[in-house]
Amino acid sequence: MKRNSRKILLAAILLSCVTGVFADSNERGIDLYRAGLHNAAKIFFVGQTNQSATEQAENYYYLGQIYYDLQQKDSASYYYDKSVATDPNYPFGYIGQGKILLEGGNKKEAENLFKKANDFAKKIAKKDASAQTTIAEVYIAARLYPEAEEALDKARKINKNYPGIYVAEGDMLAQENKIGEACARYENATTFDRNYKVAYLKLARVYKTINQAQASNYLNQLVEIDPNYIPAYAEIGDLYDLSSVDEMNVNYTKALNAYEKFISIPGVPQLYHERHARLLYFTEQYEQSLQEIGLLLKQKANPVLYRLQAYNNFKLENYALSAEQLKNFLQTTPEADHIYLDYLTLARSLVKEKEYEQAITCFTKASELKNIKPEVYKQIYKETASAYLAIDNYPEAIKMYEKFLATEESPSAVDYFALGEYSYTAAVKYVSPEYLNNKQKTPEEQAMDSVQLNFYIEKGNYAFTEVIRLRPESFLGYLYRARIHSVLDAVEQARTEKVKGIALPYYEEAIGIMLTKNEDGARNNDLLEAYRYLGSYYYVQKDKAKAGEYYKKILEIDPANAGAKAVLDDLKIKY
Repeated sequence: MKRNSRKILLAAILLSCVTGVFADSNERGIDLYRAGLHNAAKIFFVGQTNQSATEQAENYYYLGQIYYDLQQKDSASYYYDKSVATDPNYPFGYIGQGKILLEGGNKKEAENLFKKANDFAKKIAKKDASAQTTIAEVYIAARLYPEAEEALDKARKINKNYPGIYVAEGDMLAQENKIGEACARYENATTFDRNYKVAYLKLARVYKTINQAQASNYLNQLVEIDPNYIPAYAEIGDLYDLSSVDEMNVNYTKALNAYEKFISIPGVPQLYHERHARLLYFTEQYEQSLQEIGLLLKQKANPVLYRLQAYNNFKLENYALSAEQLKNFLQTTPEADHIYLDYLTLARSLVKEKEYEQAITCFTKASELKNIKPEVYKQIYKETASAYLAIDNYPEAIKMYEKFLATEESPSAVDYFALGEYSYTAAVKYVSPEYLNNKQKTPEEQAMDSVQLNFYIEKGNYAFTEVIRLRPESFLGYLYRARIHSVLDAVEQARTEKVKGIALPYYEEAIGIMLTKNEDGARNNDLLEAYRYLGSYYYVQKDKAKAGEYYKKILEIDPANAGAKAVLDDLKIKY
């Protein structure tokens, strides 16, 4: 039964019964019913008091509809009968009775009741086609399409402009999977009545998963027609819950606002409260989300709430608790139900707790799951590399970071610099006192170390060269390329007490760049490093003039530098 025409018909019935001024007391309950909120609608109808006989008959009819949808046919039949008994002039109770008979195979008796309903409707309002259209809907639900077409023809003869006819036709076409034609019929309904809410609702539901912008447009029109229309807010909440992550900040907020308009209604299914908890999470209201989850978990709740509980605790920096909750969730949930974000969040919690090896296992598991966007792979590789670096596993750290770079269409200078830093950090280990003072290494181990060191140097040199290519005006690529080559000098000096000057051309190049960027003295410390290296190299080479030149440069920046003074004194060079 369609809303506006039902008002006219019900008003006519009320007037004919001399019951006083019409008051549409059941509208909110009907809206709840149409939203699929059966329990909430039932609570509403049962709680209605002080109604006229006709309004009470409508109340019973909708209780019958609710129980019918819930497959409780005995209860449905009981309320349809009460509708007829309460007001024999109210036509829709007879339609409900006929629907029960039709399903039971008693088509002839059902048709007699449908005729009776239509006769009553005509006596009250001759041009009202809502009763005849409701009969068509019964046939459509039973997939008796020829009978439905016949009933719709009769409805058209009564009032061809009645919008409910086109909604019923749309429903029939939708059942036959003719979605485009169905939408056209729903649009027809809005043409005949711009305020025909159920047509907009059905259009929004069709478009919800195929064109969210169009669905949103229909829902916005619904809210303009009736700001308190509950089904619209239910659909808005669902629509924005389906929206892309890119639009999350706007859409999830809209969804939250929509859901909060009706979750306080008694009898709203738990599903909506679960969605509300999820929307609170997506709008960064983590404490409130946890409170909602806590209440839900006291009932028989969806196990997925345990996942959301852990996610909230991670966002609240309760890392140990989040890790514990996620471990329990993963152990008690079928593996097929696990998603990458479970393992990724667990891995991140474990990193915060410095449980790096466990974290790496979880990062790896996350990367193996399906339906991961490329951006997520990038982040997983990057964070896994960082975890490997934390446990000094440089080969794996570099390997994972190179995987990250492989996923980038155009890696930036910052990306390459990070790879270079990884390589440099690994290489520096070979000139640490602990390494150099280790006399227990076999010749084979030393040879392997040499191979590994050269691997890091090559990786670092490549990375810093790419930084120079992308940012030639920046000193960093030049300076770090010099630094990583200076590691080779230091290793050579430790082994042979000779300095080859491998890093020399790189430091010279770096100095040229740094001097152009040093108006405020920001590069002074880096220049001192370069001058020390070059001065030391030429000192060992016994090139007194060159050594003196660089140690003097040190004093230009740091006049009190005792080391530079000592070398210049040794070289007998005035300063």
